[in-house]
Amino acid sequence: MDITHVQQRVQAITDVASDYERAHGLEGDLLTEVLTEIASTTTDPRAQELADAALKSREIHFMRVAA
Repeated sequence: MDITHVQQRVQAITDVASDYERAHGLEGDLLTEVLTEIASTTTDPRAQELADAALKSREIHFMRVAA
């Protein structure tokens, strides 16, 4: 994953912004993938700790509305 890939994904979200459920789902997927990439590839222990901690929210069971 590189910045161009992330920018393309942000554009895809922009393109479907009128469909809030789909846009929300795409945004959630993107943020999860970026945090996962940071957590698994960074050599900065603070950044890794922050990304790992934020990803714990995916373990919380609640209704997620997405496309």
